[in-house]
Amino acid sequence: MTRPRAQSNPNPRRPRSPYTYTPLSSPRHIRLIRLLHYDPVLSQAYITLTEHPVDAITHRFTALSYTWGSAIEPFDIPSAPAPSPDNIELIIVPPPSFQTFFRRDDLAPTEGALLDTYTTDVRSLHITGNLSDFFRAYLVDFPRRHLQPRESDGRMLTFEQVSRLWIDAVCIDQGNAAEKAGQIPLMGEVYAFSGRVLGWLGVEEGRLETFCWWHRVVFPALGRFVQGCEGGKGMMRLREGKFLEGGFWREVVGFLGEPVGGSWARAWTDYWAFYRTRRYFHRAWIVQEVVVAGRFDVMAGGKGEELSWEDMTEFAFFLGHAGWIDVLNSLAGEMLSSDYTEAISRGFGITDVSGMQRRHQGRGFEKSGWPEHWWAALSSVRRRDCFVKQDKVFATVGILQQALPKATPLPFPVDATATPEEVYTHAATTLLLNCPHLALLSFLEHPFYRKLANLPSWVPDLTTAKFPWPLGTFDTPFTACILPSSAPPPRNITPSSELRLRGFKLDTITFKTQYEAPMNIRLAETALQFLASLPTHYPHVTFPAGEAEDTMEGQFREAALVHTLTCHEYSNLNRGTPDETGRVSVSFREWLLVGLGQVYSGCLLQPGDEEYSPERVVECEQRWTEIERAIGGLEPKVLVPDVEDLTAHGEAVAKAKRGEGPWPECVVSPQEFKDQVRRVMLYRCLFRTADGWMGVCSETCEVGDEVWLLEGGAVPYVLRRKSEDSRRRFMFRGECYVHGAMDGELTKVGDVEKQFQDVVIV
Repeated sequence: MTRPRAQSNPNPRRPRSPYTYTPLSSPRHIRLIRLLHYDPVLSQAYITLTEHPVDAITHRFTALSYTWGSAIEPFDIPSAPAPSPDNIELIIVPPPSFQTFFRRDDLAPTEGALLDTYTTDVRSLHITGNLSDFFRAYLVDFPRRHLQPRESDGRMLTFEQVSRLWIDAVCIDQGNAAEKAGQIPLMGEVYAFSGRVLGWLGVEEGRLETFCWWHRVVFPALGRFVQGCEGGKGMMRLREGKFLEGGFWREVVGFLGEPVGGSWARAWTDYWAFYRTRRYFHRAWIVQEVVVAGRFDVMAGGKGEELSWEDMTEFAFFLGHAGWIDVLNSLAGEMLSSDYTEAISRGFGITDVSGMQRRHQGRGFEKSGWPEHWWAALSSVRRRDCFVKQDKVFATVGILQQALPKATPLPFPVDATATPEEVYTHAATTLLLNCPHLALLSFLEHPFYRKLANLPSWVPDLTTAKFPWPLGTFDTPFTACILPSSAPPPRNITPSSELRLRGFKLDTITFKTQYEAPMNIRLAETALQFLASLPTHYPHVTFPAGEAEDTMEGQFREAALVHTLTCHEYSNLNRGTPDETGRVSVSFREWLLVGLGQVYSGCLLQPGDEEYSPERVVECEQRWTEIERAIGGLEPKVLVPDVEDLTAHGEAVAKAKRGEGPWPECVVSPQEFKDQVRRVMLYRCLFRTADGWMGVCSETCEVGDEVWLLEGGAVPYVLRRKSEDSRRRFMFRGECYVHGAMDGELTKVGDVEKQFQDVVIV
């Protein structure tokens, strides 16, 4: 005879002893949760917690990917949050007891079961915050809801996959440092061997409706529009369209619906803010968890609403192809508080992970090599946060394990007691010893962004993601110095973290401009002043008679400067072709016209104008005097607008600001040169050397720093001598572009081996 529920569990609220973890049987074992029963009234979830060899449980559980603590960034906590329900209490039942007392109950639901918790030795584990929210949402209509075919592709999960969970906070003894260290190398296998990985974005639903509307309603409409246009005309019309206005959606796209939130601007900013405010997208460990997953699903909201990862990533890529990202960033800066734009500056947060996921699952590392693949993982993790600095490396171990040749041990130790400096140095050493070129050095940040003061200058500080657009990446077109064809050149990294290389000094920097942000019009003024200081012909790029610029004296200074500011059209696939160079050169003139003409428009400000002040007018007049002087000294002029053109442009801009006329076309139309400069000149300045070489270098470089070509380096590097007494000990100051020395020109002349010297970078 069965007993009623009250007799089986006479006091469900009575205190229970906390759960005590039993040591795992081996380093290859993991614990899994099995969900038994959920009581929403008491916020209690009954589970078992059992261990299994990681190899024996393949595809039979769900691995949770989530954030500890709050799901929402602290700067976006809702002003009037709903009262939070009780945190979930996990009632952990010993497996033997569960088998003994498993039975139907006369008052329980048909598919339910009740456990006699009065005589059973059950323990409890309290969970809070985002994880508690997950359990509550996941257990809504459990398990029926999870066993339904997925709407997008008809996939179905097994009961084992939805009832067995691996969650780090519960399945790893968080108070046991040795166990945590032993489980880190297993993380990649746990997520790869799971039946699926479930990304939990949190329960806050303020922007969830808008987010889903973009994917389920608007994105399909955009896809139909692009497919209905011939060739690439659809995407081109989107790039040129005013996508913040309702007329664009009705007349161009043919979308007749109304935007969620009442305006397209509000709908866009809510979509943008959804990514910024969800801590999940800014968490380091998600890179590995998504990349190695055989199957990845996303869930959010109080009822556990499923989102399509495929739709999310495809729409994010689409925004990039349409060229809308920069406008969205600007719009967000205008409509949202500075907390959104300043605290989190990591982009949409999924395109890099998705791209990494595709390369990994397509086994791209078999072609590119594991060092390049692993560095891509480290770069994605670097843009994100973690509680423990060492995790910036440890959170990629699973990706590295799968990319290494079979049965190859990890090339560096996973030591939970090591300092961040030791872990980062191990990682950098591993890359330099296994990569044929020095691509790692292109990802070094500026010294004033480094947070770990004791790191060697050649080791990237992975706690910061602020570094210039790299020039010497793994796929760079540059070959400034010798690149070994196969095995890496011999390198020596001493226990004191000194990097010993070979190279030869090109020259010493004798002049460097002040840094101006690439979107600041002052950069145009800086470029003009720099141009005026150059000789008419750049001596380090010459052309035989009858070719190119038809002079043996050297390249015209304007063309040389265009190539330098864009690093020879670095971001173009057709870098340096006559067509590309010609188009960028014309755009360079427009860029100067817009920037310098804007200064003249400031001289025309009048009382009552929005930007007017006597001080502002005086400042612009002084700057304009310098511009006139620089242009007057340029003879001949090739790509520089005349003073008359600049004043006419400035007058048109001044009228447009007052609403008295249209904006000049070159102001509102895209500029290819500006597009290039925006990437290349971020955190970089122009420089010249004693022998007339010019290029761009880190803003932290100084007069007296030396430009070197290092063996295995695709680009030149700037080094600073440590002291006069140690003549070949240097601090690393960043990569650079040197016009005329980027394609191995200096290594093709004479006996290069005789020029090499030993260099020690500390």
